[in-house]
Amino acid sequence: MVTELVLERPFNGDRYMSPEALPVGYVDKVLVWAVNSAGRTDSPWTNGRTGPAPPEGVGPPIFLRVSATSATLVIHPPARPNGIISLYKVFSLSHKNHTLLSEGTSHQQTLHGLQPYTQYWVGVEACTCYQCCSQGPVSALYTLAAPPAHQPPPRPITLTSRSVQLDWDEPLAPNGVIESCELHLRSPCPQPPQPVPLPCTDAPVEICYFGKRRSYNVTGLQPYSTYELRAACFNNMGSTASNWTNVTTLSEAPQYVSPFSVDSNLTVIWLYWAGSFSLNGYLKEYSVTESRLRVYTGFYSYLHVPRTSQKTLSFQVTCTTNSGSVSTPTIRYSPATGLGPPEPEESGEESVSMSASPFYSELWFILLLSLLGLFLLAILLGLVLKRALRKNPSARERPPLVMLKKTRKSEGETYMRPCTELCSKHQPSSVLLSDRPTGLTDTKIIGSSSRFSPMSVLRVPSQTDLSQAYSQHSLHRSVSQLIDMKSLMIEEEGNWDNTLGHDSGLYGEEDEFVDAIKALSSVKKEHTMFTDTHL
Repeated sequence: MVTELVLERPFNGDRYMSPEALPVGYVDKVLVWAVNSAGRTDSPWTNGRTGPAPPEGVGPPIFLRVSATSATLVIHPPARPNGIISLYKVFSLSHKNHTLLSEGTSHQQTLHGLQPYTQYWVGVEACTCYQCCSQGPVSALYTLAAPPAHQPPPRPITLTSRSVQLDWDEPLAPNGVIESCELHLRSPCPQPPQPVPLPCTDAPVEICYFGKRRSYNVTGLQPYSTYELRAACFNNMGSTASNWTNVTTLSEAPQYVSPFSVDSNLTVIWLYWAGSFSLNGYLKEYSVTESRLRVYTGFYSYLHVPRTSQKTLSFQVTCTTNSGSVSTPTIRYSPATGLGPPEPEESGEESVSMSASPFYSELWFILLLSLLGLFLLAILLGLVLKRALRKNPSARERPPLVMLKKTRKSEGETYMRPCTELCSKHQPSSVLLSDRPTGLTDTKIIGSSSRFSPMSVLRVPSQTDLSQAYSQHSLHRSVSQLIDMKSLMIEEEGNWDNTLGHDSGLYGEEDEFVDAIKALSSVKKEHTMFTDTHL
């Protein structure tokens, strides 16, 4: 069993130097003893060399050239390399972050990808082996300024028909101190749509603002127009511009600009009004009137009218948009003499109307009149039908018959009195009478015999009695009831005969009844009315 290992070096003047104190790269010979209880054995002599150690005395870098995005520096060797320096690393420290900028074996290195106008803390790390590295102190590096970059576009805040308010920010990479900003404006193509495309040309870029503010209100714009705006900011090294921002102003009522032109030849009269209006909105129509009679409606700005006579014509052009309408003054034109003076306006105000057309030509007005006409027609038809279905009463041809009730008095006296009770309407001979006698009255016949007539003599009432009766009660009877009166009275007579058992023999009942009916028919027709049928 090995109990001891001994490392031995030959004596060469520093035999007693500790192995930890040997210099890096020191060459020496060594052997190993192996000892146990029985003895020892030696290994052969072997050559050895001490290994590298982290270098000591690493210094800061020295900057030779510095630009906005790069820098060239020089690295001095460490005071004690402790071996062969195999690698130099250049790093930066920012907020405790270690960023490698460059590495190599050269003592002069160039740093790339730096940010303009930025401060860096740069140091050097020297290595003799993979894990034998040491860092030196850091030094400040200031890159130079550069033109700004990454300018955000302006933001519209408030938009009207004539102005726009915008805000913008500084560039995301100012690369220096921002000294001023500009706001650029241009009118691009195409412009907002119209029924007929209008000619368009790209306008040059103009500077509408220069200063240090970050907002501006652009005025003097045209309604219903598209504009492009961008922001540009400057520092001492240059400038940067944002992308274009599109804005479209709001609409407003059209405006009259100048009179339209009129000319003619032998066959045609033509009108041209392309420059007569400022639309300021989406065009709905152009209309041309001649002597207040509309002769054209459309989207084009010219009109050809056949020349048929030498009379003087009065033309007027009206422009209608989604925001209103405006008309030109009336221009008188004679094919023989040419243009005449414009007709005076009815009022001094501009002929501008916010309504697209007169109210009587609007759809709501037409519908209102239609509904009103239908309502009046319905009322008229109702009145006509009500009058047609109403039945007019018919005039009676004779006065109504009065129901006579027999009342027995003392022996030998029999008479009949008017019925003052309201008989049931189910009996065809019942009528409504008052206590005052009306209609037919009775005549009492007194005889010496004990026998009495079953029926009194009927007497025709006078004209005065009939008038009084008719004024108090409105009696309505049907013709069939009058015709059945005879049969009813005969039936009653039979009942009386059966009850009494004998006849008076004073007069013939049939002849007297016929005479009474004839007397009744002599009454005037206008004294009574029928409602059930016309007679």
